[in-house]
Amino acid sequence: MYSEWASLQEEIQCDKGNQSVLHKFPAQVGRDVACSVVRHISGNLSIAAANDEPSSLQDDKDIKWTMEVLCYGLGLPLNEHDTINDCVKVYCEWLTALIVPRPCVPRPIVDDPNPYAQDMLHHLLNLFKPRPAAGVDLVKRQALLCHRVLRAIEGVAKESNILTRATWEALLKFLLAANDSLLSPPTEKDDIGDHLCERVLSVLFGIWMLACSKCFPSPSLWKTFRNMCQFWRHHEALVIQWHKINHALTSRIIRMMYGPEYPELLVGEEDSQVIPPDTSNECITQSWFRFLHIIQNPVDLCRPDTISKTQRFLQYALTSEAVIDPSHHECLLKLPIIFFKAMRGVSVMVNAFLGVPQSVKEENLMAAGLIISTALSATPSTPPGQRKTTKANLPMSVLTSTLTSKGSSKGSQNATPKTAAPPISSSVGRLSLGSRFPFAPTRPSCNSVLHLFGAWLFDASLAGVKLHAAHATKHKNQRRTSSFIESKHSSTSADPSDTSLSSDNTYEAGRAEACGALCRIFCAHKTREDILPVYYSRFYLIMYYGLQTEEGFISGQVLSNILFNSCDLLRVDLAGVQILVPYILNALELVLTKTQPDFKLCEQIPYVELRKACVHLLLSMLCLPLHFKDLQIKDILSSPETPDHCLSFISLKTRIIDLLQKALFNETDSGNTQMLLGGLMLVVQDLATCEEAEQLTLQPQQDVSDGDIQADVSQTSTSTSSGESSYHDASYHRLHSQPRDLDTAYGLFGHATSLVCTRLMASWKSELNTALAAMELLAGLAKVSIKPPNAMMCKRTVKWICDFIVFQCSRPAPSHSRDLHSMIVAAFKCLQLWLVEHSSLLYDKECLHNVLEVVELGISGSKSQNRASDPPKFKGDKQLMPASMRVKDAAEAVLTCIIDQVGAFPPPCGPESLFSLLDERSLLKYAKGSALPEHGSPFRYFAIDNSIIIGLLEQPLGNVEDPLPMVTSLIRGPFGRHAWTMQLRHSPRAQKISSQAHLSDPGRPIPDGDVGIHHNVQHRYFPESVDRIPLTQADKSIPPMESLVTESNKEELDQLKALIEQQIVFEADVSNRARKAREKTLFPDPQTECKPPRVTHEYQTARLFLSHYGFLSLEALKEPSTSSVPPALVMLDNSSGGLCADLEALDGVPSRDNDTVHIFYAKPGQKTPQEILSNVTTQSRVQPQFLEFLHSLGWPVDVRRHAGWTGHISTSWRIMETEDFDDDDYQTGTGGSVYDGRQQVLYWADVSSEMAFVVPSPETFKLRTVSVVSDADKSPTSDRFSMNEPHIQLTKPKSLVLEAEKAGRQDRESPGSPPEAAVASGNQARTRRLGRQPTSMFGPDTKVFAVWLENFEDHENFPTGDLLSVASTGQDQQCSSSSSSVQKVPEKDIFILFIHALQNGLFRIHLQLQDKGHTKMSMAIPLVDGMLVSRRTLGTLVRQTAINICRRKRLESESYQPPHVRRKLKIQEVVNKYRSSLTEAEFYTALFQDTPK
Repeated sequence: MYSEWASLQEEIQCDKGNQSVLHKFPAQVGRDVACSVVRHISGNLSIAAANDEPSSLQDDKDIKWTMEVLCYGLGLPLNEHDTINDCVKVYCEWLTALIVPRPCVPRPIVDDPNPYAQDMLHHLLNLFKPRPAAGVDLVKRQALLCHRVLRAIEGVAKESNILTRATWEALLKFLLAANDSLLSPPTEKDDIGDHLCERVLSVLFGIWMLACSKCFPSPSLWKTFRNMCQFWRHHEALVIQWHKINHALTSRIIRMMYGPEYPELLVGEEDSQVIPPDTSNECITQSWFRFLHIIQNPVDLCRPDTISKTQRFLQYALTSEAVIDPSHHECLLKLPIIFFKAMRGVSVMVNAFLGVPQSVKEENLMAAGLIISTALSATPSTPPGQRKTTKANLPMSVLTSTLTSKGSSKGSQNATPKTAAPPISSSVGRLSLGSRFPFAPTRPSCNSVLHLFGAWLFDASLAGVKLHAAHATKHKNQRRTSSFIESKHSSTSADPSDTSLSSDNTYEAGRAEACGALCRIFCAHKTREDILPVYYSRFYLIMYYGLQTEEGFISGQVLSNILFNSCDLLRVDLAGVQILVPYILNALELVLTKTQPDFKLCEQIPYVELRKACVHLLLSMLCLPLHFKDLQIKDILSSPETPDHCLSFISLKTRIIDLLQKALFNETDSGNTQMLLGGLMLVVQDLATCEEAEQLTLQPQQDVSDGDIQADVSQTSTSTSSGESSYHDASYHRLHSQPRDLDTAYGLFGHATSLVCTRLMASWKSELNTALAAMELLAGLAKVSIKPPNAMMCKRTVKWICDFIVFQCSRPAPSHSRDLHSMIVAAFKCLQLWLVEHSSLLYDKECLHNVLEVVELGISGSKSQNRASDPPKFKGDKQLMPASMRVKDAAEAVLTCIIDQVGAFPPPCGPESLFSLLDERSLLKYAKGSALPEHGSPFRYFAIDNSIIIGLLEQPLGNVEDPLPMVTSLIRGPFGRHAWTMQLRHSPRAQKISSQAHLSDPGRPIPDGDVGIHHNVQHRYFPESVDRIPLTQADKSIPPMESLVTESNKEELDQLKALIEQQIVFEADVSNRARKAREKTLFPDPQTECKPPRVTHEYQTARLFLSHYGFLSLEALKEPSTSSVPPALVMLDNSSGGLCADLEALDGVPSRDNDTVHIFYAKPGQKTPQEILSNVTTQSRVQPQFLEFLHSLGWPVDVRRHAGWTGHISTSWRIMETEDFDDDDYQTGTGGSVYDGRQQVLYWADVSSEMAFVVPSPETFKLRTVSVVSDADKSPTSDRFSMNEPHIQLTKPKSLVLEAEKAGRQDRESPGSPPEAAVASGNQARTRRLGRQPTSMFGPDTKVFAVWLENFEDHENFPTGDLLSVASTGQDQQCSSSSSSVQKVPEKDIFILFIHALQNGLFRIHLQLQDKGHTKMSMAIPLVDGMLVSRRTLGTLVRQTAINICRRKRLESESYQPPHVRRKLKIQEVVNKYRSSLTEAEFYTALFQDTPK
């Protein structure tokens, strides 16, 4: 920089301007003259100053003679303190001539002060010369006089406007000479240099900066300053002052270069005053670069031989008996501290250029002793020199601030950084990854920062490191010194001459700071940014040595700083960074497999934060083995002389998975645990999907028994021999399976579920976020396709979930809180998913018993049997005391799911609806009569138990031929709408029998002539024994008829006998004729044959239905006297059309939660909604992976035919029944805009939730922002995309179509685009409205965005607020139909999942939460901020994360009610509104009345 300029160092050091004529006389003579003259001059000066009298010195020769005396007086021994003080007093008064001269100043000085001031400055240098034989008290007095002079000179420099360039140069030379005189010798305790070090340096740097503003120093002076600083580098204050001026200038230079919006380096008010306010930008630029290099290479501070290679050190070694070698001086023991602070100051500037806002506060003292003390534990050290802590000499706290912590780039510049306090206070500022924010988007390139600081940082990062022979040889042949800005920045640490450096980690704190700064620089790599190969190679070399974990080579502070600052190292597309993966993995194993570190940490990095950084690195490595598979990792130690020892990525798979499980087992921090759970889900999903894609099915070698897994994890033995760690007693290793089981999805599934469930019961059951994350992981595992299914582990998992619920419900009452109940509700949700996905579990008697028992516990609050030996307590005998209504509702949902959905999901109409798609309108089309629901519905409506509304249609449907008693029922309950048709049949339906009901005459049996043996039996009225019984007198009390016959009635009696005989003959004759007639008549006789009754076509089937199901009892009709609850059976009044509308509103309350994800695509630099939305209109504007990602989220559905959620309430839960669809106008080649919600959406659903994925387009932006949309604004239909991945099998399920409609329709997977809702009413389409109004919504309005970024840095400028208008679902009640401009909604409850495709084929995830409110719950899993995800799992994990985010917000919301609760409340509202208050007689009477036809 100054190679062509001469240094003034020799001129300054040999200057005779401070020599007086009295020095040529004996010392006693000079002392006597000086004492006498100075005493008199000082006395007259005081008198003149008091009386405002002019000085008696009127001529130039008088003044010059006097100044000769004063010059000599300033150099007197310190025991002549009064004389020296008088000399100082006189000169300080005379120097006021440069500002506002006082009357006591001689007239010649007032007239031309600059020449005299230059001489005075030469003379005052005598005051600053050390007096070796002086005592401590005298030295302190000398220091006070020096302080006075420095204050006077500072005042002159700041206030004077008449200083000439010669005076400025004399002033700067004086300061350089004074500093050199005081600071060049080796530091001794309590000498003048120790007392004045900080003060004299601060004045030098301050006045030099002032001179830059007023009279820029010449290059010779700059070169002199730079050269002389080399002799002062053993002073800590030099580094402090150097960084003080550097940071103030850096703050200004960054503001000049990048504008006020760039994150600012805030310095203290006093520090900022070092730069005059009127300094020009050009001056600041020139000064900044010169000051930056003023001490040359700060890495020399770790080389005592270089620092002590000065004349003063050599002179001291020759004259001292205690010091033999100059490098062994005691003051050099502080070099590790000085080196550390130098590197830390450089780190501040690196952070400032990277856009990390930092704050400097004067009240924080610099104290690196606590950090350095560990590095010097093996070496006796001298404490730092005693410094006054006045406001004038307070050091910069920024050197102790958290240089590695990052503040927000927006709105948090005033945040105070964490600082390391002095050792005496025993408090250390602790770093936290939670305070790290992204770098500034407009930051300079990595190359630019490395051009500035790279040489220093690269050299400092290898301080004290003995290089490998291969690296030393390479650097011996190719030593680079010209790649950097400063030619003297040599890579001495990588030179073979440095291989003799000790590896005692003496300078490891400074080395650690340099390594951390380098890691941050490379982690700030932008998308598609180029870095010079030489920088890559040197950085990877440094990482290799910094990541060493072998005993004897490990440097704890370096390793911890590297890991802490390298979270993004594998995420930013660094060329060749995979070469570090094995070494990073070794370091992660050293940290994550142990609960306490085995090495010395950097004191400012808490172990939990270091583990968090390691977890981030681990999450970046999980997909590498299956992604790169057999790709070789080049050995960094390879050279022509040594063979390569290459590893493949797939060989690291078992180590990574094993490390993940061990880290999860050992982790105690909640945040780290949740990230590890997300990583575990990623690994299982990735491995299972990979095996499915490769059609790899591996049979398990052996299954495990229930006794192989225990929940006791209290004892853990850890073995760390040979760099491996194993947990012999860990619960998840009690599975008797070989380590190779982790290579298969089957084995990993078993290990993962066992580990998570065991840790959940042992450690996580009391922590809300961890327990929720564990439940989200188990819910995700339930959906993982494992072949063959791990049935035993599934059964155990369900048992563990049940045990978790039982434990939480059984906790004492004081422990019950909303958080506890949220965990229970989440567990019930998880249990529901497991039962649906693995329906075969309920065929197991034990599993079924456990599930029903825990459901009973959730609903009633207690079990029927706490132990098997206890007698069961029946439901009627128990008191309903659930843990909370939320728990009761969740348990009811599980019970209903078991009955309705387990083994039957998805239903025949597909997963888009758990309801029956049939309602009154569709049924009446096929019933007799044409009455519509609005015109007096033929349905009869009854409410049962105030929770079920049943509509009964007594008319048979048109396709029923049998005239049987038939009733069609629409049952609306809390869990949906179901349609059933019931017939009263005489014979069952069977496969081999006709479906006819057999109501025709079946005929009689064929007559059989064989009637058996005919016996002639004489019938008697009484037994024969009666004749043998003798008659008694009583028997003879009734006389016989003959005894009563008289002559008068005998004739009548004979006549009667004749009639009887005649009748007998007649009957016998008739009998004979009838017998003969029957014998002649054909069989059977059509006149006498029995005939069946005529078939009845009119029935009161509603009455039959209610009667057969036991609802028509008198008790069910009685009105409760003590309650407002209606009777168990209530008839609803359907005479008006209001009931029909309310039933439609009830149908619009779905039985599942519905969520929406809006997907955006952002190209580099786009900041406006119009630019972002226009990307998806054509396929050429999006990356191919984006379309593949879209189709992995769900299956496409047409909103006209879709019965589920569509992303907007205006088109959801309704089916538009048009006569035909025009398929000729389908558009092709879109980039996803077809799924904008107007025509199609991507849809996914399971038994508990449904989700729509909407890709907003410019048309939807117009639709949401303008009240009237013309037909021209609507784009035609879109294309149908095929799946590129063979393993992705998302297809649209079957939908239910009535038989009469099948003939005129064709099933199309991607139907046409429906018209807008506002336009559809005027078209020929007839809609069956199933939608609900926004007023029926409950719970939070959570927005989830998935943003695809081509440039990752664009996530900082994503216009979230401007895009909220296209993300409206109609449920937020914030969209105004009459608004003509975008209405910005406050950014609350907005979750953004940024996705960035890396060049290596993986995808980087960045999660952003814009929630102004306080929340107890953290972000959901499985996706974690910073995670790298494979292509095959991206869509699945994004969908799971979005669902889990919305579920967590619903759990947290106090206004949320489950869908079945909302439906139940709506049913009660309808019942109370339309119930008919009838007595029992009136009810029965109304039941027999006919309904309108």
